[in-house]
Amino acid sequence: MEDLKLFTRNNPIMTFTCLAFSLTWLVWFSVPSIAGDNWAFGKIIAGAGFGPALAAIILAQLQGTGCEFRSVKWWTSLSGVFAIMCAIYTSMLMTGDAITLELFKKAEPIGFSTLSIVSVIISSAVAAFIVACLICSRDSRFSSLLQFRINLKWCLIALFLPATWFLLGMLTVTLTDGTAPTFPLDFLNSTDTLFVLRSILFTFFVVAIGEEAGWRAWLLPELQKRFSPLLSSFILGLIWGAWHFPLFVIGQYSESPVATFAKMGACVILATLFTWLYNHSKQSLLVAVIFHTALNNSARILPITAQSGIYMLAIFITVIVFDKMWKKERGQIRLT
Repeated sequence: MEDLKLFTRNNPIMTFTCLAFSLTWLVWFSVPSIAGDNWAFGKIIAGAGFGPALAAIILAQLQGTGCEFRSVKWWTSLSGVFAIMCAIYTSMLMTGDAITLELFKKAEPIGFSTLSIVSVIISSAVAAFIVACLICSRDSRFSSLLQFRINLKWCLIALFLPATWFLLGMLTVTLTDGTAPTFPLDFLNSTDTLFVLRSILFTFFVVAIGEEAGWRAWLLPELQKRFSPLLSSFILGLIWGAWHFPLFVIGQYSESPVATFAKMGACVILATLFTWLYNHSKQSLLVAVIFHTALNNSARILPITAQSGIYMLAIFITVIVFDKMWKKERGQIRLT
């Protein structure tokens, strides 16, 4: 055990990356054999495979900075998140789910079976375990998941930053073409409301926390011990993008697996914005989680335009230039 602890301490980037990929891909590549081509059922099973957070929790435990299990706070957090996730996943069994609102309106209920119920329980338990371990961690980078008031300004920036480039794109189209883009959702429609609210909750508790506890709270600080914020973002973005590969293979993403390369490019850009937010919010996991949740759901609420991407790139370049992110000594956070 001591040899293992020493190896992980001396090779934190490699061990984390291998562990995160292994834990995730083992689950995700099993989806077709369990769920067939049912997208919603596959989404539930995929929820058990968020390896970045699990890898970070395992490595923190090995290094003595992890969670104090079985405390009252741990059990309370575990049971609360487990109940929330069971409700979310059960609603998917009752209504089905899809990646877009149009497809969701055509989705068929999964139904209740031994396999679907067991899948809901396992995926809910994994999400609850991750959140409980983060909240009760002795590492401030993980326990910062609850620090809302301390980083209120940066939480708000993270929440509204994606909406900024969507709204600017919409405004540009309106001013140049004279027609305002149509909003994709009708919040007076119960189907639309269910789709977006469930998407936000699933993204927050499973996707954002399941990824950001690993990518930002663990891997980014390790990279920044060695490289500048910009180079760290580039490396992390490539790893982050490649990690999504099974989702293209199993059909959770509709594009060809070749689109993984485009995903890697997009993740490099987004990772830079994440780094900027994370560094300036004093290593706040909550800020990263909010930004990830906003990123995934803004496009479901606001109209998408070609101009939105241009404004996102403009923000990306502005952040790099004004923060001098290519310099290791500038914008560098104090690592603990």
